[in-house]
Amino acid sequence: MFKPTFKALAVAAATVTAGLGAMPTQAATINLVADSGWTRFSYGDVGTTAGRSFSFTLAANAILTLVDGFFAGDQFEVFNNGTSFGATSAPVTPSPNTGMNFDAALASGQHSFGAFNLGPGTYLISMNVLARSPGTGNHLGAIRLDMAAVPVPAGGALLLSGLGVVALLRRRRR
Repeated sequence: MFKPTFKALAVAAATVTAGLGAMPTQAATINLVADSGWTRFSYGDVGTTAGRSFSFTLAANAILTLVDGFFAGDQFEVFNNGTSFGATSAPVTPSPNTGMNFDAALASGQHSFGAFNLGPGTYLISMNVLARSPGTGNHLGAIRLDMAAVPVPAGGALLLSGLGVVALLRRRRR
């Protein structure tokens, strides 16, 4: 009695598992954290949307950077809540295989990349694939959010402005 029941359960589990493999995958929304480095994403054919979208809220200015990984040849259009920010640069081929070293891909100048200045607000970033490198290998890109640097007044300029105030006050006394 135990063997037929176990066999029926195994067949049912295999059927459910096979059915799950055929289901379309939903794009995951990832909470992107500023200044935490690269977060990679995968993508399919030209005309499709990347497998992930990214959400975040900014209280100050930031820079959103995207880059194509591995071999150059991929290009993306970047959207915020369905409104286009624009496209990443056109890739230059042939290019070195940078693997998942996205800093090297960005520095190469041959991989498609884009940098977008963002102000305070809430964002939902998605990417459409405009071009794709040939082959069936890895198709990965990466995205990074960096808080914009707040310029600090130069020490010399601060000193000169202080001396100017002192000189103005002395002149008023006379």
